[in-house]
Amino acid sequence: MNLIVYIANRWQAIMAVYLASILAAALLFALFEGRSFGDGIWWAVVTALTIGYGDLSPATFAGRTVGILFGHLWIFGIIPMVVANIIMRMIENKDSFTHAEQEWQEDALQAIAAKLGIDIGDPPRDY
Repeated sequence: MNLIVYIANRWQAIMAVYLASILAAALLFALFEGRSFGDGIWWAVVTALTIGYGDLSPATFAGRTVGILFGHLWIFGIIPMVVANIIMRMIENKDSFTHAEQEWQEDALQAIAAKLGIDIGDPPRDY
């Protein structure tokens, strides 16, 4: 699970997994279906993008199994990670404090605690 989280939070890692999966699916498609690697690339990209022109489709059991597995990987794995990364780059937390603001708050809290005679290291009391 940690590996998935690691990949999902790194744009370059997502693209590397996507490219590797395209190449693997293309190679397997070409091998199982007796087609060229170029046909395999075309099929893998069209399938990954969920376009599905239908000009190339697997006819063997092994080829169809590859199509099912990689289709699910792209739809339920790679596409959501790409969309989530795009959204995370677009969203700005307007309520977050800058480092300088956090430092100021900490200093102010320590000054208030000192005036009240409270040791800031003490855990809060339950009233």
